[in-house]
Amino acid sequence: CLGPKSEKMMRISCLDISRAYFNAKLDDGATTYAQLPPEDPDAGVLCAELPRHMYGTRAAAYGWQEECSSTLVAELNFVQGVAPPCLCRHSSRAIVVPVHCDDFTAAGSKTDLDWYEAEMKKHYELTTQPRLGPAPDDGKEAVVLNRIIRWCEHGLEYEAGPRQVEELLTECGLTGANPVATPG
Repeated sequence: CLGPKSEKMMRISCLDISRAYFNAKLDDGATTYAQLPPEDPDAGVLCAELPRHMYGTRAAAYGWQEECSSTLVAELNFVQGVAPPCLCRHSSRAIVVPVHCDDFTAAGSKTDLDWYEAEMKKHYELTTQPRLGPAPDDGKEAVVLNRIIRWCEHGLEYEAGPRQVEELLTECGLTGANPVATPG
C-alpha cells in the first residue's frame, strides 16, 4: 500500500489539445477546399486549398484520430486498444490514456505522468489542468468533457455538468418540476 505522498501512487492528468483538428495532416493525394470568408476580397471568386484538416470538414475527425494515434503509438510507444481503439496504454510505463477527440485523460504515477505531459507538449499546444491525486499539493477537481471529476478521500466522484442536467430535464419535460427526496 502506497502512501498519498508516494510518487508511485496513481494520479490523473487532464490534457486538452488546442486546435486539435488543425494538427492533423491530410492524407497523401487528398485535397480539401474551403470557401473564403466574406471579408476576403477573393470571396465568391476563389476558394482556399487546406494543407491540414479543419474542424467541420468531413474527414477532420478521422484525420485527428490518425494524427493522435500515430503520435501515441509510433512516437511515444503506446499500444492502442483493439476494442476500443481510443484506449491506449504505454508498453513499459504504467500509463493508461483514454482519448476522446482532443481530450486526453491519463492515469499513472507522478513520474510517468511528468514524462507523458512533457512529451505531449513537444507535439501539441495544450492546456493542462491541475493533476488530480491524493497528495496535499495535488489537484482535487478537474473538468473533462464538461463533467466534473473530484478526487475525494473515499475515491473518485464523477458529476455530470450542469448543461447535461438541464438538457435531460428539458428532454424529459421536467423543466420547472418540483424535486423529491427519494427517487421513484
